Amino acid sequence: MRVAATLATALIALSACGGDGALDAPSVGSVIITAPKQTIAVGEPVQLTTTARDVNGLTIAGAKITYASTPTTVLNVNATGRVIGLSAGSATLTATSGGITSSPFPFTVTAGSVAAVVTMPGNTFTPSLLTIKVGQSILFDFPADQHSVVFAARTGKPADIPTTSAQSVTRAFTTAGTFPFDCSLHPGMSGSVVVNP
Repeated sequence: MRVAATLATALIALSACGGDGALDAPSVGSVIITAPKQTIAVGEPVQLTTTARDVNGLTIAGAKITYASTPTTVLNVNATGRVIGLSAGSATLTATSGGITSSPFPFTVTAGSVAAVVTMPGNTFTPSLLTIKVGQSILFDFPADQHSVVFAARTGKPADIPTTSAQSVTRAFTTAGTFPFDCSLHPGMSGSVVVNP
């Protein structure tokens, strides 16, 4: 009889904790984005700091956060909150956690020494076709996954970029022409740069 009563008490305690012995995660009450600066140049990266807080204003450790940028042609943000300017203009970022979305966080991207930025979501170059002028540069922004940039044999082509991850590499184009490129690690991952005089 005492064993049955003890077992019943244990089952009640477990069910109160969701059946697996773990307490329910706190509900998100707000999501706050901060950044060291909100004006960056094309090709310039900046790291966001994002905090999810509960209804009492306390930080929720380990909260899962997702990001979005509008428009995506001006600003790119990855899963870790690393932002990079893609083209001159204004954009906003939002962060979402537990169904709660932050207030829009504004950014301004100014023209810089880099004419365009190529990102690599999945196994694609984005954009895959770029048009620039002689003397301008393109920044290749490599994610955590490894990729390479190998240019087709052409007079005036820039140096290839060997297998790289988690960093940005810039290449200047000093000769007019069309310069196709591929990732040697992922067949079908290709792009092209058209350089006008």
